[in-house]
Amino acid sequence: MVAKPTTETPAVSAKNMWVDGDPAPSPVHLDFRPVLKVLAEAGIDGVKLDQWLIGLNEANRDLVGKLELTCEGALLISPMQSKYGSRSEAIFAGELYLWAEQHGGEAHGARLGLHFPNGARYAPDAAWLSPEQLAAYTPSEETWLLDFCPFFVVEIMSRNDSIASAQQKMRDYVDHGATLGWLIDPYRRRVHIYRPNSDPVVIDDPEVVSGDPDLPGFNFNVRERIFDAQ
Repeated sequence: MVAKPTTETPAVSAKNMWVDGDPAPSPVHLDFRPVLKVLAEAGIDGVKLDQWLIGLNEANRDLVGKLELTCEGALLISPMQSKYGSRSEAIFAGELYLWAEQHGGEAHGARLGLHFPNGARYAPDAAWLSPEQLAAYTPSEETWLLDFCPFFVVEIMSRNDSIASAQQKMRDYVDHGATLGWLIDPYRRRVHIYRPNSDPVVIDDPEVVSGDPDLPGFNFNVRERIFDAQ
């Protein structure tokens, strides 16, 4: 197991909605800016756009995995998972749920929607809301997506995911409040670990990844549960 800092793809420029290194356009990245413009002209933005995007996800749930939106106006389309990908997400969310039962807070799977001030709307593969975040959260009928990032977020890459886009998403999570983020790459057998105010660290083929000190006692056997299960 080797841990090392990583040099990642530069952030998206204002002139180019596609992350450098991604195919543009690709089957899983659609330029959604014309649609967003029409919706805005019809008064569908902000919370109304959250509601509309949730409806779009529900209408297409049997066709694609989930639909997300970047701050640059790219619609991210996640195809339905293979048996292995679906199992990996379920196992991780289950172990996080069991940990949360002992330590408090809330564990969530891949359907928790987030809305950031920069306009991005994501649904991480797994997330944990801390007790402090839950205490400060005041739900209302006007709230469709969380307007803050969970304490801990996880993305598990599929074969169709771009590493550059996944890294950009992880940076967005940390920039909007995540204390810890894991990007699990089963196909390169790597885990990218994100924390605020520090460069991401890449661990090559780890057996176990620890959430300490941020998630005390949360240890996930990524090699057995995900890498070797592919």
